[in-house]
Amino acid sequence: MRLVGVSELGDLPFVRHQLDPALVLGAWRLDEAVAVVSRRPIAREELVVLTGFGPADDQARLLASLAEEIEPPDRLTLTAATDVVPVAWSLAEVRRWNWMLTSTRPPDPVPDEVVVVDDPQEIDDLIDTAAPDSHARPGTPGIEAWLGWRAGADLLAVGAVVRNPDGSGHLRAVSVAPHARGRGIGRSLSVALTIRALSGRGIASLGVYADNEPALRIYRGLDYEVVHTFTSGRVSDSSITTAVAPSR
Repeated sequence: MRLVGVSELGDLPFVRHQLDPALVLGAWRLDEAVAVVSRRPIAREELVVLTGFGPADDQARLLASLAEEIEPPDRLTLTAATDVVPVAWSLAEVRRWNWMLTSTRPPDPVPDEVVVVDDPQEIDDLIDTAAPDSHARPGTPGIEAWLGWRAGADLLAVGAVVRNPDGSGHLRAVSVAPHARGRGIGRSLSVALTIRALSGRGIASLGVYADNEPALRIYRGLDYEVVHTFTSGRVSDSSITTAVAPSR
């Protein structure tokens, strides 16, 4: 296991586009596996997240070595399954999700119903109803704008664009009110968000749960492609109290 610089990991699109080098706390490589520990905004918190890439066997050995050297992170995000997680760290609330990327501008026009939304309470109320487990909320660092779909005074959908440090854009918290689904609103809002996200470096990304087939159909239809499939989970409190402290 060796410590590496973020500049050595440019072959990993997620690291290149998604992670802020200023917030990276350390990166390690062991054979074909890579682990990056960074501070990342999750909802209204900034958490320490370990992101792992590479073959499962190599990830397992790398994580086992790291568990003896560093404090446990708040979350793990791995391209391998959870069976590579060291015994010292146990996970809760595990989900699989796809990180997707596009450089294609959608051909659809942006409907007049899509507007900028700036009322935090209104956004929170819709997300509480439509996507309560969303990891982005008003006040999450890095959000450039919230866009929404309005029908009269009613906000039926909302989503955010985050401007990444490299200038690419990232869609977050795309949410459609349950009673408004199946009407094409999700696609139209995603079109508007994607166009705004592409306005930086011409690259847009997003994360979507792997079992959310309606959303995946929309994003595939907008030429997003799956680059990484991750398994993520919160490191449980019991592991945090028993893990080995880092060497200095």
